[in-house]
Amino acid sequence: MSVEVHPTSVVENGAVLHDGVRIGPFCHVGSMAELGAGTELISHASVTGNTKLGENCLLYPHAVLGCGPQVIGMRSTPDSRLEIGAGCVFREYATAHSGMPKHGGLTKVGMACYIMIGAHIAHDCIIGNNVVMANNVSLAGHIEVGDNVWFGGLSAVHQFSRIGRNAFIGGGA
Repeated sequence: MSVEVHPTSVVENGAVLHDGVRIGPFCHVGSMAELGAGTELISHASVTGNTKLGENCLLYPHAVLGCGPQVIGMRSTPDSRLEIGAGCVFREYATAHSGMPKHGGLTKVGMACYIMIGAHIAHDCIIGNNVVMANNVSLAGHIEVGDNVWFGGLSAVHQFSRIGRNAFIGGGA
């Protein structure tokens, strides 16, 4: 399969686009990004920094992945990384930031996660497989989430927390 890039999108030199990648209008893919086979950016999505997406991921309009950590005085470096597993969906305005180099530098999202509108995954989070984050869920930095966790809409989790596998976090919690 070939790679399709809309003429209004920017793919920087150095970006790696595997077979079957589709990039719709007004997207941005940074020079250190890697998009797995079959991944699609519908429109207006950005993948920046040292970010790797697995196969068959889907980014809806205005999803932003790989920006540096939201830490005052901190800038992202090539050691700030974000890894997204295969089959993940990031809905409109969802964000995931890269890790802080002094804490290992990795934010990781497992396979088959569904991240809904406006949800945020902060720096250095480790998210398991099959995690669902409803609209406007906010995870602070350094959070560990097990497999098969569901977050109800508008829930927030304090930094350095751990959520065990198969948990359900109620909406607004």
